[in-house]
Amino acid sequence: MKVAIFAGGTAGHIFPGISIAEKFSKEEVIFFCSSRKLEKEIFSNLGYRAIHLNIDGFRGKSLTQKILWPFKLANCCLKAFTLAKKYKVDRVLLMGGYVSIIGWILSKVKKLKLYIHEQNSILGSANKLAYKSSITIFTSHLLNLPNEKLTGNPIRNNFLNKNYDANENRNKVLIFGGSQGSRYFVENLASTLDSIIKESQIIFQTGGNQPKFKSDNIVYKEFIDDLPSLFDEVKFVICRSGATTVAEIQSYGMPAIFIPLKNSIDNHQLLNAKAACLEGGGMVVEEGESTTEDLIAAIGELQSSDLTQMSKKMKKDIHFEAAEIIANEIKQN
Repeated sequence: MKVAIFAGGTAGHIFPGISIAEKFSKEEVIFFCSSRKLEKEIFSNLGYRAIHLNIDGFRGKSLTQKILWPFKLANCCLKAFTLAKKYKVDRVLLMGGYVSIIGWILSKVKKLKLYIHEQNSILGSANKLAYKSSITIFTSHLLNLPNEKLTGNPIRNNFLNKNYDANENRNKVLIFGGSQGSRYFVENLASTLDSIIKESQIIFQTGGNQPKFKSDNIVYKEFIDDLPSLFDEVKFVICRSGATTVAEIQSYGMPAIFIPLKNSIDNHQLLNAKAACLEGGGMVVEEGESTTEDLIAAIGELQSSDLTQMSKKMKKDIHFEAAEIIANEIKQN
């Protein structure tokens, strides 16, 4: 058995794929991902065979780029077909991102068993194309689709069996906008946060966005690969609300202020954030003209709250066995 896992674009697609891959031997898995710097860094030390395909998104491209995109797709498909044959791939798992379109085409042309995992509360573009062809589509939210199996979002092993306790060693506040960072966060929030968060060091993941504001109290990092360990030092986080980010925060039980991406497809980040905060484990601040004022108010409320109780409310309703359930289904079918 050889499973080809197609995942790319953001860590939100990649890390759940890695969580599932951990339930197989390394010889049973091959990853196909994009050629971005992020993917190369993530896979550099994991021990998995990772094929980097020169494919990216279609939306927001120039007319010339859109005209050339099908030719780029065809070239990537040819490379994937050749390597899938070489490594005797017989199962395909799509995790999302435009690279998953190649996996879907591969499964159709070569008649390989196809499985899908959807992290969000709505289908992503690639999964929307492919789900009718799948044996099973694993979901984190009930979508009422044929062949659907509700599993939740696979969580990295080092996030499991963690517990939040509001002790004096938690002396940091973490700001991150997903694996690619958030230009909006870097450009608009750094100075405000520095002015109101005085008793904790601020760790700010930039995703490559260059900060102009400098402060002795802010440490900028392009990408944080060991997020679980950093969580052990953090009081609370301020972040976007992609599905994997939310699932990992819920798994840990980390008090959070979510600022959903304003233009996320079908506003899914806002839906993710509101669902996570229903019990009072976090707060939602919508991106807009009053974001700064609303964020200041939310931080003030959070700092005066019982963070241990917020953690307990955030940690509810987590599917800890998702990766194992998905892996077993793929192995048995």
